[in-house]
Amino acid sequence: MIHIIPANTPSVSHEDRKQLHEFLRIAYAATETEVWGEDYVRITFDEYNELIDKGEVLIAYIDNQVVGGVHYYERKKGTYSFSLLCADFNKSGLGIGRALVNRVEQDAKANNATEIQLEILRPKGIEVPFKKQISDWYQRMGYVYSHSQNFAEIKPVKAKNLIRPSDFDYYLKLL
Repeated sequence: MIHIIPANTPSVSHEDRKQLHEFLRIAYAATETEVWGEDYVRITFDEYNELIDKGEVLIAYIDNQVVGGVHYYERKKGTYSFSLLCADFNKSGLGIGRALVNRVEQDAKANNATEIQLEILRPKGIEVPFKKQISDWYQRMGYVYSHSQNFAEIKPVKAKNLIRPSDFDYYLKLL
């Protein structure tokens, strides 16, 4: 059974935080190569710990072992978002990602949110199988594509590090 708790809970050890960050590092290094290049580090351990300390990260366990996590936050009044969704690749197919997204949706509803908006960073001009897979997965969970926007328009400083021009594809789910 998947057990999900806030990652800033006192019972979450420093080692568990490090393991969660390692899953995140591996996931983004494997899935963002076409956007950022080899060995991309999406977020440092210290930056991730800041999000944890703010109470914006959920951590998932199976049999007391860390298996995944997600960063979530209120984007604006009534709208939540999530990012940095990751799970242990060795535990693929167990429903970890779905359980984390479901928990985000439950917490958002409990905080009177009416919708969740998320974005997928997609390189222009090429099809990346993982990006198609994750888009299809979100759509099966009820997220509807709403629009795309040039990443460089949203984050011009960070966009300078892209190896390929990219768009944010936005998806929305009403709660």
